[in-house]
Amino acid sequence: MTEAKSSFMAGWFDTRTRESAMSALVLFLFVAALVAIVAGLGLASNQLLLLGCINVIAGLGLGLFCGGSGVLSIGHVTFFGWGAYGAAWFSLPVTLKPTLIPGLPQAILDTQWPLAAALIPGVAVAALLGCLTGFVMVRLRDTSAVIATFGFLIISYLLQIGLRPITNGKQSIYGLPTDQLAWPLMFAALAMALVAAFAFKSSAMGRNLEALRDNEAAARSIGIRPEPPLYWSWVLSAAIVGLAGGLFGHAIGVISPDGFYLDRTFAMVVLIILGGYRSLSGCVAGGVLITFAEEVFKHVEETLLAFAGKPLLPGIKMPQVFGLTALSFSAMILLVLYLRPEGIVGYREVAAMPWFRKFFPAKTPASGKPAAYRVNDAARLAVQNLAKHYGPFKAMTNVNLEVRPGEIVGLIGPNGAGKTTMINTITGTLFATEGEIHLNGKDATRWSAAAMAQAGLGRTFQNIRLFTSLTVLENVVAAVASRQKALSRRQAESEAMAWLATLHLDHHAQDLANGLAYGDQRRLEIARALALHPDFLLADEPAAGMNHTETQALKDLLRDLAKRYNIGVLLIEHDLPMVMELSTRIAVLTKGEQIAMGTPQEIRKNPAVIEAYIGEEQDAA
Repeated sequence: MTEAKSSFMAGWFDTRTRESAMSALVLFLFVAALVAIVAGLGLASNQLLLLGCINVIAGLGLGLFCGGSGVLSIGHVTFFGWGAYGAAWFSLPVTLKPTLIPGLPQAILDTQWPLAAALIPGVAVAALLGCLTGFVMVRLRDTSAVIATFGFLIISYLLQIGLRPITNGKQSIYGLPTDQLAWPLMFAALAMALVAAFAFKSSAMGRNLEALRDNEAAARSIGIRPEPPLYWSWVLSAAIVGLAGGLFGHAIGVISPDGFYLDRTFAMVVLIILGGYRSLSGCVAGGVLITFAEEVFKHVEETLLAFAGKPLLPGIKMPQVFGLTALSFSAMILLVLYLRPEGIVGYREVAAMPWFRKFFPAKTPASGKPAAYRVNDAARLAVQNLAKHYGPFKAMTNVNLEVRPGEIVGLIGPNGAGKTTMINTITGTLFATEGEIHLNGKDATRWSAAAMAQAGLGRTFQNIRLFTSLTVLENVVAAVASRQKALSRRQAESEAMAWLATLHLDHHAQDLANGLAYGDQRRLEIARALALHPDFLLADEPAAGMNHTETQALKDLLRDLAKRYNIGVLLIEHDLPMVMELSTRIAVLTKGEQIAMGTPQEIRKNPAVIEAYIGEEQDAA
């Protein structure tokens, strides 16, 4: 029965979609069962269980962005608070509105919607704020992004205090209809949050976001633009957290700015760190954990306060204990970060975990036919008088080169000669200071790395740059889907499997990329570049770190690619025998300048090359 179910899902979905759908279902059943068991045993109040589900929804929203992008947001409470206010504007009894929030339009003052309907404007307000602030977030990375989210939090808090006609300022908005927050509505909201979060995660945009998180330079090199996935993950996460905020206000019946500031921010950060912020499964676990832990810590603190002032030992009285909850959460964070930095659940979703796959084995996707493409003989990659300067320092100057389909052009030079600078400039990672780059007859001098990849330029890196938290298959699927957007998910997966088979990596398809042996990682990087159907492949020291057997296999592979697909290859290598054996022409750089261009025989005899790079020993040989 298990195998039949797994086979059925494999027939309809690609691997990532199947795992996301199963994870969402398992997590929903887990939360629902936990609520039923705890409520049935009378271990917690109804309000505590509702707040637990709200924490789970908020964790899903926060984890969607933080886990996908790798940026820790400490400003998502902004959306939580405005989601609460937005829902309150429409659900608050009309008898209270003129007193508490008289600044709202008259149509809203005269309206009292049921909670299910009032949640819609609450989510809309949060999503609108996400749309506006998202334009800032897509331009920021790392520490600057974290600081910006803290800025959003402070601005939001001040606005909630200052916009008194619609928020009642520092005073509370009370009288929210708590009786309307029933379990059918809560479970419906939880299901929608799970579906929305996992639908985004399983999409090409969700995969691209994780690729950017792992290595932005590599993601750009396969045509992924960072702005769309960063922006839409931010907006969707804002909407989900806004939904949690709307539910929260109606779970406790009162809202105020102080409830959406530092204490709530700390609780949400603790939530995703404890569970594991890179997986939505971890965020669900964190939401459950923090709910019950907070309740336990509060009861312990209340008990200790009852003993305040009473003698413990002769001359020693029990002190008053404050802040035990925050202190305990801080200790939990330190303990988890020390023992298990990836969080209690870890980085993988529940359906991708080994124990789950024992019960629901994942079928390896079928491999499609090898890609049937061939580079047009008219294709050209040419650079003219190319230069890259950093102020007065000339990293590269006056480089001229042309690569034609089906040929392998070598690029050699001592360390620091400017080879990698040249590759980064050609591929759009850097912009040239002078000169021109032409790709297939078009001026590509100012094209970005993503645009160059979309136009037919593939590359590998001197230091391997894989999407280490994605599987081997997903690394290649990301490139296939980026170049061929019209393909269905299953078609993209099938073609990716074909490329893995071509590089003899198909048996590693479901393994994480960071678990591969060094030589396999090099081949995976080539497979990912080939999935772009490139006209030209720029290989930056692909044999670095390989043994003799692996190097020979790489030489055979490069020859085969040039012959089978008519790909033009620009090979940057320190392995001179390899370059001499493979290349039809070789360019030589030293100190940022091109000193020679010719056949291997001409390069061997060139006095300038011998003096600058090859040396007397090579000349004698």
